[in-house]
Amino acid sequence: MPRSICSNCLRPLPVCYCPHLSQLRNEWPVYIIQDLREFAHAIGTARIAALSLSNCHLLVVDPDNISATCMTVLEELRASSPVLIYPGEQSKSLSVLAELPKRPLIFIDASWRRSRKIMHRLPWLAQLSRYSLAPIIPSRYRIRQQPDTQALSTLEAIAYTLAAIERKDNAYHSLISTMDWVIDQQIHCMGDAVYHANYQIKE
Repeated sequence: MPRSICSNCLRPLPVCYCPHLSQLRNEWPVYIIQDLREFAHAIGTARIAALSLSNCHLLVVDPDNISATCMTVLEELRASSPVLIYPGEQSKSLSVLAELPKRPLIFIDASWRRSRKIMHRLPWLAQLSRYSLAPIIPSRYRIRQQPDTQALSTLEAIAYTLAAIERKDNAYHSLISTMDWVIDQQIHCMGDAVYHANYQIKE
């Protein structure tokens, strides 16, 4: 028998996180370009941001076949003088961005391989001014192997970026709290043995 699904967060009702969401007003517009594969991921974090932030837009794309409708929306975003939040040698510090006029912030929600594919299919993204956050704490997204200790989930990147450029240290911590709750529920469902065998970082 199919499980009942929440129409808002798209999670099964027993683990619906909607009661744990906080409504937050962000000054800088956020646009998340999400790989279609991440949209189907059971515990993706981008949707938490989209449901929590007052000025956040989730754009789901299939880099293997970007539809004409989706391309139109992306071209409109391109015309709005956005900046890209993405790590790399070309990236500048968020302290520089904080001094500039507000503009749309683009985050890519995809695996590293698929994010590069999105950049290839949308070459204008690579031409944008690029900024990145140097995280000072490890990611709290404990149920996916990260490529390195500096890698953050999309939600963490959004929360820490907004806090930095809006100079509001704890304003977006509730985003992380919602993610923590979702992860705790997922670990509980899979069981400690499965979690420790597959996800826990070995010392």
